[in-house]
Amino acid sequence: MTRPSLKRTLTVVALMAAHNLTPADCFSAVATSSKTSTQRFFTVDENIHSDRLPSFYNPMINTNFQTRSSGGSDDDSSSGADRLPAWLRLEKAHLVHQNMERLRSSMLSSFFTESEVLKLNYAIQEAADGDAQRMAGAAEFCHIMVETMEMGLNALIAAAFHYSHCVAARRVSCALPHRDLSPWDEDRPHHGMGSFGKHALAIERDAARLKRLEMVASMVHSNNSHRVTPDEQEADNLRNLFLTEAKDWRALAIRGAACLYRLRGILKADEVKVSKETGRVCREALRIYAPIASRLGMHRLKNELEEAAFRILYRRQYETVSALLHQTRDSDDSLRLARREARLGITNEPDISESMGHILSEVQAEMTELLQNDPVFSHSVEDFTVTARVKESYSTWKKMLRNRFDHILQVPDALALRIVLNSKKEHEYESDEVTRARERALCYYAQKLCLERWAPHAEAPRFKDYIANPKFNGYQSLHYTASTEWHGEEWNMEIQIRSGEMHKVAEFGVASHWDYKTRGKPTKASEEDDDANDIHRYSVSIKEHFGRVPGHHNDAYLRSLQEWHWDQHGGYSATTEDEPSVEPLILGDESESQLRMDRIRARTKRLAPYIEALAEAQSDLARENVFVFLHQSKKDVEGTVVALPAGSLVLDAIRYCELPAAAEDMITHNGKPASLTNRLVNGDVLSLPSLSALVTQSM
Repeated sequence: MTRPSLKRTLTVVALMAAHNLTPADCFSAVATSSKTSTQRFFTVDENIHSDRLPSFYNPMINTNFQTRSSGGSDDDSSSGADRLPAWLRLEKAHLVHQNMERLRSSMLSSFFTESEVLKLNYAIQEAADGDAQRMAGAAEFCHIMVETMEMGLNALIAAAFHYSHCVAARRVSCALPHRDLSPWDEDRPHHGMGSFGKHALAIERDAARLKRLEMVASMVHSNNSHRVTPDEQEADNLRNLFLTEAKDWRALAIRGAACLYRLRGILKADEVKVSKETGRVCREALRIYAPIASRLGMHRLKNELEEAAFRILYRRQYETVSALLHQTRDSDDSLRLARREARLGITNEPDISESMGHILSEVQAEMTELLQNDPVFSHSVEDFTVTARVKESYSTWKKMLRNRFDHILQVPDALALRIVLNSKKEHEYESDEVTRARERALCYYAQKLCLERWAPHAEAPRFKDYIANPKFNGYQSLHYTASTEWHGEEWNMEIQIRSGEMHKVAEFGVASHWDYKTRGKPTKASEEDDDANDIHRYSVSIKEHFGRVPGHHNDAYLRSLQEWHWDQHGGYSATTEDEPSVEPLILGDESESQLRMDRIRARTKRLAPYIEALAEAQSDLARENVFVFLHQSKKDVEGTVVALPAGSLVLDAIRYCELPAAAEDMITHNGKPASLTNRLVNGDVLSLPSLSALVTQSM
């Protein structure tokens, strides 16, 4: 048997085993076109003509999908179509083959096998009920998750069904005369969902619950108020509500991908004026889902959310930043001319953006070589990494606004490089405290090497020693602003140096970058005090830093890493009582299999500490708070979401709103008459009377 034939045979066997089917079951299903959920996994939807069946071994290559028209179903009525949001009004049925093939290509270039690609393909068909419009959208949605998050198969299957559920619910909702939550009830899973496993079903149900909370929030904020929603405090409470209610972190990832899907749809629709709903979606991206993506370690998703929302919500500012990046360094032209050149694509020499990329590439390579060739450093470290980044447009604009900079080149950390190192142990009995102390000393030594090669900025070196003086949240690192010459011009860049332990705390622990940025930064006065510490601080003897022990970081997650990994990729944890732990079938030659497994392990190891930190935060939030929606029926007065102490009653909410106790008869709790002693739970909605209504009643 040839290799291709063997691969195809193994693929079929793997799929049959996954669904407990015999060969007779499979081929009889194809012959009879039975519509049971399990058998339909091997068939094509009844709306695709039998003489146009896709190839079984590669179902994504067929271009002749003959499906139900997206406008012909009950929930696609013309009256509701006009009320659909911009991202759902786009016609996509003709893109079904293109989107499916792009998804397939991305999956195969990642860690997925042909059998897993095939399984997702049938999940998309099942979820969309053969509707080409929904299939194209679901494939695009899943591609976002593969592209920006490298999600596993269970999450992708859940995403396909969740997308189709949301589209169907939105169409039904738009056709209703009044806003109603019934289309978003999370207790209505798709009839074919069960055939893809309980893990995918649980993730999809969790995502549906989060979506319903989103819809509750939008309805509470739906009054004709001119107030910008959600504001920062509401966004903080909503974010914490979602974090508390998410039973599975992958549901949060799905909702983050949904936010990016909406933003991309808005950009494609090219709305002339930003509608209220579009503004709400953008603010949700900036204030809720970008911080959540960052907390999950999905930095590419976070950056794309911020970039797209910035581009839509603040068009002029986005164009200004983009125009500045397209200027040349020695350009004396006005900003208006820079915008024109950027729009027309006129390029005679590298612009600022291209120059930044070249500079970072060169400095990163030189810095790596410098550290590798230093005998003291290379002998003392177990490993180290040098990473580089150009500050994103949205972050750059915020910093320019906050510091009143006129140009990107004034932003001191527009270019940044980071060294993360781990020290060797001198012997196997060396304590962790001594190793950590040596790492701190090596941070100062690495900075000394960098200072000799990249001199501090003459006017604003901005030395920050957060190792000797940690931030209030425990953050530790060495920072300074350096200068480098490129093509005869001086460029500024920030160099950060920290140990692997410090990096873990900064990224995953109580001092996470997410926590630091969302809770606010120290005042400018305190930063000026830090700036007063110049290079003389670094002449302190390295020996003085031995013996200081930072806070310990919990590495317990490494012990359960392997079990956690298989749970994410279609297998089951060894601790699952009713399911054995099964390693996925790996096709292809040995080197390809090893490369795939290495990628999975690296991804798992990278994400695991984020998930551990998230679980700890969820536990703290659930223990301390309950998040409740407060709504007033009065026109032009929008509702809000508030954080009350855990265990609060309806009476506590009345006191929070400073309403008299006599208002009990006018309060409803989740649409029913409220009792003052009812205990509140996350997501409850309290409809409160306005003060004017209370005054009228008392009269």
